[in-house]
Amino acid sequence: MLVPLRLAVTSLALSFRAEAGTAEDDWLSFPSRHGAVLVHKDCVHHIDESFHVEPDNSGGDILAQGDTLEVLPPCPHAPRWLSMSSEASTVQLGGVSYYSDWVGYAVTTGDFGFMSSDWVVPAAPKSTGPVPGISSVYFFNGLEDGGGVHGRSSYVLQPVLTYGKSGCVIDPLNFFQWHFVSFSVTGSGRAFCGKRLSVKEGEHVRGVMKLEDDKKTWTTLAIRLSNNETSKQSTILGDKQPNAAYLTLETMINYNCQTFPPGGAVTFESNVLKDRAGKSIHPSWQKLLRHTECKQQVKFRSDGAVTIAWDSTLLKSDIQV
Repeated sequence: MLVPLRLAVTSLALSFRAEAGTAEDDWLSFPSRHGAVLVHKDCVHHIDESFHVEPDNSGGDILAQGDTLEVLPPCPHAPRWLSMSSEASTVQLGGVSYYSDWVGYAVTTGDFGFMSSDWVVPAAPKSTGPVPGISSVYFFNGLEDGGGVHGRSSYVLQPVLTYGKSGCVIDPLNFFQWHFVSFSVTGSGRAFCGKRLSVKEGEHVRGVMKLEDDKKTWTTLAIRLSNNETSKQSTILGDKQPNAAYLTLETMINYNCQTFPPGGAVTFESNVLKDRAGKSIHPSWQKLLRHTECKQQVKFRSDGAVTIAWDSTLLKSDIQV
């Protein structure tokens, strides 16, 4: 007896959700400081205008949009971290392995007050999982407070280039194209998505994180350089100032190498780092590879550019970490 395609896809999707613990569509995925996090949909905020969010004294957040202030209590649903180590991030579903994690990245430490990087939108991945749209891939530069140790930070400032489903891209009609968005997940368990910028292969984008003149406010900018369209949000970090900078490739629910773009590399160029006083920092990048099943590499050029590479032509039925 033949099973209708729609029924088969629905069955696999429900099986995935049950085994991954996502409770249907109640939990949304985000790239995060620990590699991958699920945030309950009731605590995810999509905001198309520039906004400011900062913690309040009760453990919640204060959200400011223009002249409007909203006090948000801590999320009643604790976030679910999908990976704290490369070993823990690999899951079996129906005999097939997948993982959600930072794949390869460059990191440097310092007392940061500014970071900017440019890169080019790559070609679309050939695969987004056995159920179309399940898998996703992210590229971002970012600042955090973990001293360069994976999983130790309490936040990450990140303008994210994303393909596939994520907490900031939830409409299935948008899963199969690139978007550039300012992301944040706060200590209250809430996630905030800035304006979603639709970008195309070959476009140049710029991610910026900067400490403002008041020396308290941090602004995160995802900029589409063709027209300067910007996804912007800001926050106050208090005493948890960033001391680690990253250039990162991350993937979510990755079943095979075709989840990565076919071009085989993304290069972060024009990398500018400054300290809190505005003095230029010459980074001492270190490479980290948490997964190598697709021949992932991190390469450094003499001009300061950093390339993250992979081989998307490898065809495997599962992923070996």
